[in-house]
Amino acid sequence: MVQNQAGTDQPTRERLKRHQQTKNGQQQEQEPKQRQKMRNYSSRRVPIVARLLIVLLLVAVALVIGAMVGYATLGGGEALDVLKLDTWTRITDFWSKS
Repeated sequence: MVQNQAGTDQPTRERLKRHQQTKNGQQQEQEPKQRQKMRNYSSRRVPIVARLLIVLLLVAVALVIGAMVGYATLGGGEALDVLKLDTWTRITDFWSKS
């Protein structure tokens, strides 16, 4: 028995398919617009190369500060002596002799 649903609020399969097709069509039209907006707004504030350089610089500064603190507390010398070449030659000579 086939019921005519033209007068009822219940959608038929055909109406559901058409509704979904129109939704998909609208979404496909909107996606390129959204992608274009994202491209306009998604530029990086700090480029990746600059980030890497900043990280490397911070690591180098941390190593120097750590060497200064370590040499001043454990080594018994002055903190600024770490920056002198003579200090590093003595340290490498100590390591190579032992």
